[in-house]
Amino acid sequence: MKLTIFYQNSGVKKDTSSMESVISALQSVLAKNLTKNPHFAGVKEVSMTMTLCGKTKIRTLNKQYRQKDYVTDVLSFPIYDNLRPDKKPRGRNLSQMDLGDLVICKEKALSQAREFEITYEQEVVHLAVHGFLHLIGFDHEISNKEEKIMEAHENELVGQVYKILKKKK
Repeated sequence: MKLTIFYQNSGVKKDTSSMESVISALQSVLAKNLTKNPHFAGVKEVSMTMTLCGKTKIRTLNKQYRQKDYVTDVLSFPIYDNLRPDKKPRGRNLSQMDLGDLVICKEKALSQAREFEITYEQEVVHLAVHGFLHLIGFDHEISNKEEKIMEAHENELVGQVYKILKKKK
């Protein structure tokens, strides 16, 4: 299975060359994860978009779509309701699927990277994985149990992406 992440840097001045290896590692790890998911049986191509934007844009989107008037780090706009591997797949026989859109706030990613003492790229990986899990139906806001489930998946996937990025250095 091939996963394509369509990346755009929306009005944000940041060198995209460092993001190329991040996108490549994310595509590899997330595609491998999806091959284990019964919702993607027979699917050959999966796509999603990932947009880096500023605080004003993400705050506007957060207010418009979630009725929350503040800057957030990542927003997910899934196409499907639930593609979690633990949910029974409905009879889809698609060869191509689009998961939806991720929007990541550059300023929030930069401040969180400083706070967590990691690189900007590592924080973008974390936010992208978090958003990806939302795209396939995980939601930490439902309950503490769901938060723990999502966090375990997130830690596993982020760790796999970090390993790939470490090898490329």
